[in-house]
Amino acid sequence: MTMTGKRRTRSSHAAATDKSPKVNTATKTPKSASKRRKKKQQHEDNETSSFHADAIITTSESKQTKEATATKASNHNEIVSYITKFVSATKSSSSSEKKSTDFSSVISYLILFLQKDTTTTAAVNGKDEQQTSLAAMYITKEDVATLLLPWSVGRLMRLAAASSSNDDNSTDDVDALDGLAWAALTSSLDIVAAATTSSTTAAAAAAEESSTLQVSTSNETLLSSCFPQSTLNRLVPYAGRIAFSSSHHQPPSSSNNETHNIQTSASTTFVHLVQRYKSSFDVVCKTLLSDVDSLLSNNQTDTTTRPPHQVAVVQATLEKIHKLMENANPKRLFTIVGSTDVLPRLGRLSMVLPSSSSDHDEKLIQNILWDGLFHPVHHMDGFRTMSDMKVVPKVEVAAAAEAATVEKDGEKKAKKDEDKKGGSKTCFQAGLFQSVKTLLSSVTASVEDGSGVIATAKLLPGIVHGFFERVREHATQSKNGGSITEADAKLQFRFWCHLILPVLEALFSKKHQNGNNEDVDNALMDAVSQTLGLVLQYDAYLPSYNDPEEEHLAYLQSVADGLVRCVHDSNYITKSDHENYALVTSLCNLILLNHRLLHGKLSTVTYYTCSCLPQKNQEPNKLLFTIVKTYRELRAIGDFLTATREAFTKTAASQESADTMNNILLCNNVVDSLALAYQSCPSGQLQEMWNFFGGWIVDSISTTPELSFAVQMFIIFVKSIRSDKQNSLGLRGLCEFSMNSSIAKLLDSSDIESSIHMRLGFDLCGWLVELHSRSCFWVDNVSVDGESSFLLTANKDDKSRLNVLSYLHNTAETAAASAGFSLWKKSFLGAYWQSGGVGTEVDIGVHTSLRGSLQRLALHRIHQLHSMIYYCNLEESDEQDSKDSQSTVLTREAKMLVDFSFYIACSEAIGAAGSETEEGDLALSSASLWIPIAQSLPIWSHYSEHFHSELFLIWFYTSISSANSSRNCSHTSRREYATSIALTRDASFYDNDKIMTPLMHVGVKFATHKSNDDVEASSKALSFISSAPVEFIESSDSTKILAKILDLDVHTTATLRQSQNDQLVKQVLCSTRSILARVLSVAMLPSGFDTSLFAKMTHHLLSSSSDDIGCDMIYLSASSDAINECLSLCIDYYEKDDTLLQDFFSQLSNLIGDGPSSEISSSKAFLLRGVIRKLNALNRHHSLAKRNATNSKSVYDVCTEKVLTIYERTWRGLFRKISKVHSSACVELLLASELLSFHANCAVKNAVVKESTAELFETVAKIQDSSPEAEMITACNYFLSVMAAVPDYLFECVAQEKVFEQILGAMSSSSSSQTATPLLDAAFCSLIRHTDIDGLNTATTALIKGKSKRQSSVFLVKTFRLIISSIKSQEQQKYIAGHCEHFLLISMDLLREKSSDVHQTQQNVILFSRMMTTLLAKKELLVLIVSALIAHYSKQLYGCPSPLFGLLLSLLSHLLHTNARKGLSEKALEYSKLCELLIPHKDIFKKHVVGLILCYIKALSEGMSPITKKKLMPSVYALLDVCSDFETRQINAMIDVPSKTLFAPVFKSYQKFYQYHGQA
Repeated sequence: MTMTGKRRTRSSHAAATDKSPKVNTATKTPKSASKRRKKKQQHEDNETSSFHADAIITTSESKQTKEATATKASNHNEIVSYITKFVSATKSSSSSEKKSTDFSSVISYLILFLQKDTTTTAAVNGKDEQQTSLAAMYITKEDVATLLLPWSVGRLMRLAAASSSNDDNSTDDVDALDGLAWAALTSSLDIVAAATTSSTTAAAAAAEESSTLQVSTSNETLLSSCFPQSTLNRLVPYAGRIAFSSSHHQPPSSSNNETHNIQTSASTTFVHLVQRYKSSFDVVCKTLLSDVDSLLSNNQTDTTTRPPHQVAVVQATLEKIHKLMENANPKRLFTIVGSTDVLPRLGRLSMVLPSSSSDHDEKLIQNILWDGLFHPVHHMDGFRTMSDMKVVPKVEVAAAAEAATVEKDGEKKAKKDEDKKGGSKTCFQAGLFQSVKTLLSSVTASVEDGSGVIATAKLLPGIVHGFFERVREHATQSKNGGSITEADAKLQFRFWCHLILPVLEALFSKKHQNGNNEDVDNALMDAVSQTLGLVLQYDAYLPSYNDPEEEHLAYLQSVADGLVRCVHDSNYITKSDHENYALVTSLCNLILLNHRLLHGKLSTVTYYTCSCLPQKNQEPNKLLFTIVKTYRELRAIGDFLTATREAFTKTAASQESADTMNNILLCNNVVDSLALAYQSCPSGQLQEMWNFFGGWIVDSISTTPELSFAVQMFIIFVKSIRSDKQNSLGLRGLCEFSMNSSIAKLLDSSDIESSIHMRLGFDLCGWLVELHSRSCFWVDNVSVDGESSFLLTANKDDKSRLNVLSYLHNTAETAAASAGFSLWKKSFLGAYWQSGGVGTEVDIGVHTSLRGSLQRLALHRIHQLHSMIYYCNLEESDEQDSKDSQSTVLTREAKMLVDFSFYIACSEAIGAAGSETEEGDLALSSASLWIPIAQSLPIWSHYSEHFHSELFLIWFYTSISSANSSRNCSHTSRREYATSIALTRDASFYDNDKIMTPLMHVGVKFATHKSNDDVEASSKALSFISSAPVEFIESSDSTKILAKILDLDVHTTATLRQSQNDQLVKQVLCSTRSILARVLSVAMLPSGFDTSLFAKMTHHLLSSSSDDIGCDMIYLSASSDAINECLSLCIDYYEKDDTLLQDFFSQLSNLIGDGPSSEISSSKAFLLRGVIRKLNALNRHHSLAKRNATNSKSVYDVCTEKVLTIYERTWRGLFRKISKVHSSACVELLLASELLSFHANCAVKNAVVKESTAELFETVAKIQDSSPEAEMITACNYFLSVMAAVPDYLFECVAQEKVFEQILGAMSSSSSSQTATPLLDAAFCSLIRHTDIDGLNTATTALIKGKSKRQSSVFLVKTFRLIISSIKSQEQQKYIAGHCEHFLLISMDLLREKSSDVHQTQQNVILFSRMMTTLLAKKELLVLIVSALIAHYSKQLYGCPSPLFGLLLSLLSHLLHTNARKGLSEKALEYSKLCELLIPHKDIFKKHVVGLILCYIKALSEGMSPITKKKLMPSVYALLDVCSDFETRQINAMIDVPSKTLFAPVFKSYQKFYQYHGQA
C-alpha cells in the first residue's frame, strides 16, 4: 500500500517492515488518522472489488467476508475512541472520582490491547490467508506503547518521590491507577524495547533499508528521553522495593492476585531498566547490589522458595554486575569483589537462584567471582609472588581473646622480622584472605543470625574452584604439555590453606560455645567438605609431593583432628542429617588424601560412620567402603579390624553399640571388599588375623552383643580365605585350634537349647568344617576317619568341649525316628498340592534359635562327607562288601543329614518371610532356612531323593514368582528371590539331573495350582519354564507334560474370557504356548501314543487363538509357534500314521468358511500365514517328500491339495481387503504372499494362480505409490521378496521391465527415507542372479533412468553394488564392465558431498568402501576401475601412489601366470591401456614404475613364453616411456648381468619403435 502526501512516521515504517499496514503515532490527531484510514480503506475496497471480479466465490463466503470487515471496523473505532479519551484525560487537569474510574478503564483497555494477540486466520476464496484485525492494521502496539510510556513513567516517578520522603516506605495511600501504571510501563517496555532490539539486530545482520534504522533510532530516542540516568536512579530502586514488598504494603482494596501482578510488573520493569542502567562497576556494587541485598534481608520469605519475580530481580542485578566488569580497572575490580561488603552480598544473592535454573544462571556468581578475583593476566601472578603463598598457616583455635591477641602480636613480630630480611612482598591479592577472615571471625559469627558467615561460606567452594581452574588453565597453555606441576599443586594447596583457615577456626571454636547457630555450622561444614573435595579432585595434595618439613601434612592433620573433635561432640551427632552428611564427606576426602590423617582415630571414625548408615544418603556407606578399600590395598586390613574392636572398647558394650556396628554387615559392598581383602591377604598375616578373631571371641564371651558381632566378622573371614597347596596344612591346624578354644568357649553352656552362645558356636563350627574340608583337598595321605571327622569330635577325657558330631547325629537321628518326621515325608507334598500350593509350618522338635545353625552345620557336614566318600571310593576295592563298606556308612549319614536339613527348612512355611531372632541381631541364622540349601545344591543333590528335589523346586518356584510383589516384599523374600535368580544364571544348575528331571513337571503343577488365586505367580513360573532348557525331557514324559500344559492352557483360556485383568492372563497363555512349542520341538513320541491328545491340542489352539481375545500379536505369535510345531510333528510321524496330518488340516479348514469368498479375521489370517510359511520352509528343505505306506501319498501331495483348497476359499476375501489399501490388511497381504509362494514352487503351475499373482502385483504397486504406513510397506516388500525367490514364475506372470521398475522404485523410496530394506535387497539380488542379459539390461536401464529422476547417489551406488555382487556368468560380467566407469564416477561423488550430518558422511565413506571392495573382488572389472580412476581422478591419486602401484603390480603378476586359454590377449590389451594412462603423469609416477619393470625383468630371467612376452611388450614400452634417464640408470644398476642381457633387446626395441625422438 502506498503512502502519499505525508511523511512516513516511525510507526508507519515499522508497519511496513512487518509487512502489515500501520498508521502514524499518537502525535497525529485522531482526525488526521481518520482521513488516512479512509484513503487506505478506499484503496483496500478497490483491491477487494478487483479480486472479487476475478475469483468465483460462494454466497456464504461473501457473507463471511462482510462480517469480518464489519468486525474489523468496529475494533478500529473502539481503539481510536479509547486513545482519544486517553489524550483528553492526560491534557485535562481536573479530576473526580468518576473521571478517575473512567480513566482506569481506558488504561486497562490499552494495556489489554498491548498484551493480547490480535492476529486471526480468515478463509478467503477457500484458502487460508493470514489476516490481522483492523486495530492491528492501523493502530499498532508500538503506537499505544508510545502513548502509555511517558504517562506511566511520570506517575511512578511521583510515587517514588513520595515513597522516599516516607521513612517506612509505606504505600498504603496508593490508588488503583498506580497498579495500572506498573502494568502499562511493563507492557510498553516489552513492546518498545523488543522493537528496538529486533530492528537493530536485523540492521546489523542483513543491511535493512534506511527507514528501519530510523525506527530503531526513534525508539532509542524515546527510551533515552523517558529514562535518563537521574530517572533510573530513582525508578530502579523503587521497582525493586515494590517487587520485594509484602502484601500488606499494597492498597487495602487490592486482592492477593492484584498484589502479585503489581510485584511481577515491577520485577519486569526492573529487568528492563537495569539493562539501561549506566554507571561504573563500583557505583553499581555500592548502590544497586546493596539495595537488592537489603531487600532480600528485609523480606522474610524462605530463600528456598523465592517467587520468580524476586529471582528475576536478582538475576538481572548479577547480569548487570558481570557486564560492567569488562571495563573495570583490574585492581579496583579485585578490591571491590573481595571486599567485606560485596562478598556476603554475592553469597546471599547466590542462595536466591534456584538449583533448577539454567546453566547461565548457575554460572552467574561463578563468572563474577572468577573474572573479578582470578583474571589470568591481572590477578594470578600476584598470588604466585605474595608472601602468604610461601608459608602454610597453622590451625589454632583461640579459647579466649587474650590468646588471640598474643597470637596476632606474634604474627606481627614475625612479619616485621621477615620484612627486615627483605623476603616478603605485599600484594593487593592478600586482601581476599583478610576479608574472608574478617567475615568469618568469631565475633562476626555471633552477631545476629550469622547471615554474613553463611553467605561467605557459600562462596568459598566457588572461589577455591576458580583458583584451581585458573592454575590448571595456565598449565594447559604452558610448555609442559598441559600437566599440573608440583609447584602449581603447592600453590593451589596453600591458597586453600589460607582461604579455609578462618572457616576452620570459626567451626572448631564454635563447637565449644553454647547456643551456636545450626545454619552457621552447616554452612561452615559444607565449605570444608566441598573445598576438601576440590583439593582431592585437582590433586592439590599428594603424599608423594615434596613436603620437607611436613607442613602440608601437619595442616591436614590439624583439620582432621578438628573434624574428629566434632565427632566427639555429643551435641553434634544429634544434629541434622545435612551436617552429618558434610562431616562424613569431609572425612572421606581426608581418607582419600592420606590415610595417615585418620589412622589414629579410625575407631572413632568407624563407629561414627556406622551410626550414620541408617540415613538415606550414600556418603556413610562410601566412607566405610573407602576405609576398607584403602586398608585392603595397603595390605593392612588388620588395622581396620582392630579399629572395629576398639569401637566397642571406647563405647559402652551395649545392645545399642552392637546394633550400630552391625550396620557394617548391612553394606554388601563393604562385606565384599572385606572378603576380597581376606582372599588377597598374604599368607603370613593369616595366623595373626586368626588369633585376633579368636582372642576377640574369648575376651567378649561374657558380652553377648559384642560376641555376636565378633563371630559374624570371623565367619566372613573364614568364608573368604583362599585355600591352596601352600597354606592348607596351616589352615587345618588353625581350624583345629579354634575348635579347642573359641568353639569350646561358645559351646560351654549348661542350657543348650536357649543359649545364644550355642547358636553362634554352631554357626562358626559349620564354617570351620567347610574350610577344613577345603584344606584337606590339598593335603596328601589324608586318613578319612582319623583326620576328616576329627574336627567335630572331642576326646572322651576332654569334658570342657561339646562333641559336636555326636550332638548333630543325635539330634538328626532323634528327628528322623519321630512320628512327625515319617508323617512329614509321606504327606507333606500331598498336603501342599491339595491345599492349592500353600505351605504350612512343621513342628520338628528343635529349638527355634538352633534350627538355622544346626541346618548349616549339617550341610557343611554333608560337604565334608562328600569329600570323604570320594576318597573312600578310591581306596575300596570292588570285591569288598558294599553294605559294610565305609563309603556306604558315610553315604547313609549324608542322606540322613539331607533329610534333617529339609526337615528343618520346612519348619517355616515355604515362601513365608524369615523371622528375626529374639536377640534382634543380624546373625546368619535369622535368614531364610532355604537359602543355605540353595547355596549347597551341587553337594546335597548327590544324596537326595525325588522328594527332596520336588520340595526344593516348590521353594524355587515360590521364591522366583512371589518376590517383588506388593503383597510380600520383606528382606528375606528379596534375599530368596536373589538366590533363586542366581541359580537360574548358573550353568551348573541346569547340569544337575536330579533337579532338571522334575523341573518342568513341578513347574507346570505349581503354575496350575496358582492359576486360580495367584495368576501373577503362575505367570512368573511359566515364564521361567518357557526359557528353561527342554533337552532333558524323556520321551515317556513328553505326552504327560503336553497333557498337563494343555489342560492349564484350556483352563486359562476359559479364565481369560471372564477375567478383568486380560493382560496378565494373556501372559500366562503366551508362556503355556511357548512351552508347548518348545516341548513339541524335542518330543519323541512313543509308539502307540494317544493321537486324541494332538487332535484336542490342535482344535484348542486354532479355535482359541482365532477368537476376539487373540488380537495381541505376542499372544498370536506364541499360538502360531505352537500350531506350527504341531504341524511339524504331524509331518514327522506321517510315515507311521497319516491320520495326524489329516486331522490337522481338518481342524485348519474349520477356521475358514465353506464359500469361495469367505472373509476371515486378521487373527485367523495370522495363524494361516504361519502354517503356510512353515510349509514353504519345509518344502525348501525337501522335508515334504515323506510317503505313507498305506495310501502311497507324499506329504507334499497332501499339502498341495490342502493349500489349494485354502487358496480357493480365502483368495477373494483376501484380495478385496488388500485392495482397500488399508493398514489393517498387512496380515492378509502376508498370507497371500505365502499362498502364492507355495504354488509358485509347485511342479504344475495353476493358470488361475498366475492371474491372481499378476493382479496382486498390480495392487501392491498401487499401494506403494499411495505412501502407505510403515507396516504396509514392510508387507509389500515381503511380497516382492517372496515372489522374487521364484523369478521364472514371476516373469511369467508380470513383465520383466515392470518387475524391476517396481522393486527399484520401492528401494529408492526407502533410501530417501533412510530406511533399511533387506527384503527388497534380497529380492533384487535374486532377480539379477537368475536373469539373462536382457534382464540385466532392463535393470541397468531402469537404474540409469532413475538417475535422471534425481535419485540420490547413495541409492545408485548401493544398487549397483548389489548388481555387481549378484552377477555370475561371463556374459553378465562383460555387460556390467561397460557401465563400471559411469557408476564409479557416481560413487566418487559420495566423497565430495558436503553435509553437516557427520553420521551421513560416515555412512557415505562406508558405502564407498564397500563398493570398491566389491568391485576389486571381480578381477574382470579391476582394470576398468583403475583406468577410470587414473583418467578422472589422477590428482587425487597423487597422494596415494603406493596402493595404486601395488594394485598394478598384482595385475602384472596375474598376467605373467595367465595363458592364452584364459584370455591373455584381452587382459594384456587392457593392461597396456592402463599403463598408457600413466604417461601424462610421468613426473609424479616415474619413480614408482621401476618396481613394475623390475618384476617384468625378473619374469624374463625365470623364463617367459614368447606369447606372453609379445602380448606384454606394449605395456613395457609404456612403462619405459614413463621413466626418465635417472630411472633408466637406476634399473640398469639394480639388475644383474644375465638380466641385462635378456632385457637389452626389449629396451632397444622400445627405443626403435616406441620412444619419441622429436622428429616428424
